[in-house]
Amino acid sequence: MHRNLFQRHLWSLLLSGWMVAACTAPEDKQPENLIDEHKMADILTEVHIAEARVARLNLRSIDSSNLAYKHLESGIFKKFGIDTATYRTSYIFYSAHPASMEAIYQQVTEQLKKKIDTKGKKSS
Repeated sequence: MHRNLFQRHLWSLLLSGWMVAACTAPEDKQPENLIDEHKMADILTEVHIAEARVARLNLRSIDSSNLAYKHLESGIFKKFGIDTATYRTSYIFYSAHPASMEAIYQQVTEQLKKKIDTKGKKSS
């Protein structure tokens, strides 16, 4: 009887410890190779332009679209001197920090507007 009571208390203690651990926020460490916000905005601007280019191609196959995008994406990463892992790690980090991501996308929006305005002036 005492053994069952001990086991119940032990399980309660373990369950409580697990719940506390599960409910606490993980440490919010910046990755070592984090891309700074301004450079991330430049990269995302190029990424969105690449996505638009692929969409305009009207490729019938998703595989063809993915292949075309991957080709453009690798060119973007070479241009900025980063690799896929660094980009993904930074994107995930910024996605977990909405204020930073919002600041980045404000820059992206401004850069895209400038490109549209510049293109519109050339057409006139």
